[in-house]
Amino acid sequence: MHNFIKICLAAGLALLLSACGNGIKIDTVDNSYASDTVTANVKIPQLRGLSSRDLEDKINEEFSSSTDALLEKWKRSAEETGEQSLFDMNTAVHFNKNGFLSMVTDYEYFARKAHKSRFRIAKNIDNSAGLELSLSDLFDGETYIDALNKMLTDAVAGSPEKYADIWAKPKISQNQGFYIDGENLVIFYPPYELSYYERGFVEIPLPIEDLLTYMKPAYREIFAG
Repeated sequence: MHNFIKICLAAGLALLLSACGNGIKIDTVDNSYASDTVTANVKIPQLRGLSSRDLEDKINEEFSSSTDALLEKWKRSAEETGEQSLFDMNTAVHFNKNGFLSMVTDYEYFARKAHKSRFRIAKNIDNSAGLELSLSDLFDGETYIDALNKMLTDAVAGSPEKYADIWAKPKISQNQGFYIDGENLVIFYPPYELSYYERGFVEIPLPIEDLLTYMKPAYREIFAG
């Protein structure tokens, strides 16, 4: 095990996850650096061994190109201000088994602390089918939308302290952001959509068990266990 870790570090790849069975492997390309005025935590996730090589290449390219674009924007701001500047990105793998991967990569960067920027890439992948999924792909028909909207309303009403700063009623949109943590379908909204910017992403977890009857049989089987 120690030799394996040394090999990964020498190759410049930090292993995030190597799950048993049919879990998807995720490596990290570490391009972090620091100087007197800037700190860049740049760890770009790269998926390995997907059933669809085209999908694997597409997702990995998106991570790389999105990171490069955000880094370039941050660098220009840092050069203009000359202030202490930070670029930080972190990847969390929330579910990786039964041929299904749900992960989130969050970016946070600023050249002026009062002007912090946040960006998120969420990936939900059905490796058996070789597909990246949108929220609607998990469900049969359209009845799930009303069910989710009601659950969102009930969740907010049931936790008034947690969601006291929300100024708009959460609803499911056409390109709704989400991830799955095993027990919950987590619906999220970007900064300033439902609450003030500094709060960051608003996340509302909905119990998977309450949604199984609306799901397609394949995903019902994956998440029921």
